Amino acid sequence: MTKLTRGLILLFATLFALPVSADYTPDPTVPRSEIPKEYQWNSTHIYASVEDWEADLAEVEAIVPELAAFEGRLGESAGTLYEFITKTEDATRTLYKLSRYAGNLADTDMANSEYQQLRGKVGFAWQNFSAAVSFADPEVLALPEGTIEGFMAEKEELEIYEKYFNDILRMKPHTLSKEEEGILSMTGQVRGVPNDVASKLRNVDMKFPDIVDENGESVPLTLAGFTKYRASKAYNVRKQAADAFFATFRQYENTLAASLDGAVKSHLMTKKLRNYDSCLEAALFEDDITPATYNMLIETINANLERTLHKYVSLRKKVMGLEGPVTFPNLYNSLLEGVEDDYPYDECRELLVAGLKPLGKEYVGLIETGTDPASGWIDIYPNKNKRTGAYSSGMLAKDIHPYVLHNYDNTLASVFTTAHEFGHALHSHYSANAQPLVYSGYPIFLAEVASTCNEEILLNYMLKNEKDPVKKLALLNRRMENIRITIFRQTLFAEFEQRFHEHAEGNNTLTADYLNKLYAELVAKYYGPDFEMGENDEVEWAYIPHFYYNFYVFSYATGLTSGIAMAGLIEEEGREAADRYIDNMLKAGDSRPPLEILKSAGVDMETPTPILTMLDLFEDTVEEFDKLWTKTFKK
Repeated sequence: MTKLTRGLILLFATLFALPVSADYTPDPTVPRSEIPKEYQWNSTHIYASVEDWEADLAEVEAIVPELAAFEGRLGESAGTLYEFITKTEDATRTLYKLSRYAGNLADTDMANSEYQQLRGKVGFAWQNFSAAVSFADPEVLALPEGTIEGFMAEKEELEIYEKYFNDILRMKPHTLSKEEEGILSMTGQVRGVPNDVASKLRNVDMKFPDIVDENGESVPLTLAGFTKYRASKAYNVRKQAADAFFATFRQYENTLAASLDGAVKSHLMTKKLRNYDSCLEAALFEDDITPATYNMLIETINANLERTLHKYVSLRKKVMGLEGPVTFPNLYNSLLEGVEDDYPYDECRELLVAGLKPLGKEYVGLIETGTDPASGWIDIYPNKNKRTGAYSSGMLAKDIHPYVLHNYDNTLASVFTTAHEFGHALHSHYSANAQPLVYSGYPIFLAEVASTCNEEILLNYMLKNEKDPVKKLALLNRRMENIRITIFRQTLFAEFEQRFHEHAEGNNTLTADYLNKLYAELVAKYYGPDFEMGENDEVEWAYIPHFYYNFYVFSYATGLTSGIAMAGLIEEEGREAADRYIDNMLKAGDSRPPLEILKSAGVDMETPTPILTMLDLFEDTVEEFDKLWTKTFKK
C-alpha cells in the first residue's frame, strides 16, 4: 500500500426546502421500507444502479494488473512515474465511489446479505489494489538520490507531489521491502475481521430486553435507542435502560474482549513489522504527531480533574437532590427536567442556518443545501438494522457530494449532531474542491476540529439569543455535557486505549476481567468521589466501536479542544478569523502537516494552552450554571 492510498483510505445551489419532517416521529424499530423516501439519502448520485456499480468494479479490477506491471519501472522516466501515479489516483477515486455506494446500502440495512456482499466485493478490490501497488514506496525509496528531484524539474505536473514524496522519505525507517509490503497489504481484509465481528454482534445479533417507557408502555431497547432512553426524563426509564443494556453486554463480554484483542494484535503486528517503539507511535507517526502530544492531553486533563469534572459531578448531585452518589442512570439526563423542547428536523435546519452565519454566506449556503432532504446528502431518521450513531463520508471527488448518515430523534442533542456531521461534510467538500486528489483527504488529527467548531459556534448563538433563564440553563447544560462527553470521556477512552495497548505490548492477552477492571479504575479517577458505578457498568468499554479504530478517540478530545479555541477566535475576530479557518484549514486537506495547518488557522496544539483554555471554559460554565440555577430556583 502506498503512502498515497494510506492517506486517502483514512477518510472515506443553495435552496430552502419546505418543512417536510414536522409530522414524522422517529422510530428506530420500523423497517427501512417505512421510512419515507424523501428522508433517505440518494445513492443514485453515485451510481444509477447496482449494475453500473458492478461495471465500475469490473473496470477497476481490470486496472489492477496494469498497475502491477509498473513494478521495477518507476525510475525509468518522469513520464512513467507520472503515469503510474495518475492511474493509481484514478483507481483510488473509483474505489472510493464503489465503497461509498456499497456503504450507503449496507449501513442502512445491516441485516441485508446482498448489501453486505457488495461491501465484501469492494473490500477485496481494495485489498487486491493495495497489493498491486505496494511495491511503489519501497521502489521510490530505492531510487538513486536526486532522481525524484530531477523528475519534478523535468515534468511540471509532478511538482504537486513534492509533499507526497517527502512523506514517503519520512516513512523510510518504517517501510518494508516491496515483497513484505505486498504480503502485508494482503492481510487487510483479515485484519478487519475483529471489528466486523464486533459490529455485527452489537448492531444485529444482540437482542436487548424490552423496557417500560415514560407512558407505561413496553418498548424494545435497541442499540440505536439506548442514547435516548439513558437521557429520559424519567429515572425509572433511565435505570431500566442502563441495567438492561449493560447486563446484555455482560453476556457477551468475553466475545467482545476476544474481538478487541484480535484488533490489538493487528496493531501489534504493525508495530513490530514497521519497527515502531509502540502501537501509539505507529498510529500517530503517519500524521506527523508525536506520542508526547497524546500524553500532554492526558496529563493536562488528569491534573485538572478536581477543579473541572469532579466539580461537575458534585453540581449534578446538588441539582438533582441526590442523597447518595451520582450513578450512570443520573449521568446523561438533562439537569433541567421537562425543559427541553422537541426539535423537528426542519427547525434544526433553521437553527443551523442562523447560528452558523459567522462562517460566511458561502458556508451557510452549503449548510442549506446539504441539510435539505431533497439534496440527497443525508439519511435522516433511524430504522431497524440501520447502523447506529452518525457519520459523514467525504468522497474526495469534486463531482460527488459528501454523505451524512444520521439517526435524528428530534432532540437538542440531535440538533448538535447535525451541526457536528455537517462540519465534517463541509471540511470534505472544501478539501476535495481546493486540493488535488493526493491531498484531498484530511488527517485523523484534524478530523474532529470542523465538526466541534460548528457545535460551539451554534451553541454561542443560542446562548446569546436565549432570554429565558431556564432555557439558558438548558444550553449551559448542553455545553457542560458536550465538553464532558467529547473531551473528558474521550480522554478517558484515550487513556484506556493506551493502557490496554501497553498491556498487550507486554505479551498479555486482553481479557474481559482485565478490561473491566481497568475501565472501572479510570471511571473512578475521572468522575471522582461523588460518582459510583453500577453492577455491570464496567463493561461499557464493549459498547464503544472506536477502540477498533487505532487511537482515533484522541482526535475527538483534541478536536473539540481545537474547535472551542477556533470558535473563540471567530467570536473575537469575526470574518477575518472565519476566512483564515476556511482558507488555511478546511481547504488545506492533507497538504501540510496537521499541527502546522491548525497553527496557521490560529490554534497551537503543541502547547497545553488550548487545553487549559477549554478547561477554564468548562469550570466557568459549571460555576455560571450553579449561580443561575440557584438564583432561578432559589435553592
